[in-house]
Amino acid sequence: MNTQEHVVAFVEPTLDGESALEVAQETINGGGRATVVVLVSRQTMTDVRAFAESENLTVPDATAIYFERLADTYSARLGNDDASAVVTESAYAGRHLFDVATRVDPTTIVMPQRLANRRGWRSFVGRSRVPVLITPPAAAAA
Repeated sequence: MNTQEHVVAFVEPTLDGESALEVAQETINGGGRATVVVLVSRQTMTDVRAFAESENLTVPDATAIYFERLADTYSARLGNDDASAVVTESAYAGRHLFDVATRVDPTTIVMPQRLANRRGWRSFVGRSRVPVLITPPAAAAA
């Protein structure tokens, strides 16, 4: 039985997430599937709260709108029915996100080095039952 490759890629839009997203795209191009977990920062959530206030929305409504748009953006970037995107606050513990990631039966978990080096994530990376590919930081623009 041939198992279809399925990567779960953690990305941080404003940081070094592009390299993990590239691995997800390569997997799809090779006939596999990808689930992208988009981690938004505290600063982004502060911006969402400001947006909610300026548009006279509740914070949950503004958050839902933003998360849906961000998930749609990442799904569209991958451009395939075998791709899905989930958005969550990066404040969640690594343990919770690793649990979520392994429930979708990935063949590999991909994450930027910056994320893998965080205190709350290091031990889960080391104990993962699924191979973890750590991508390097993005190269500085010349």
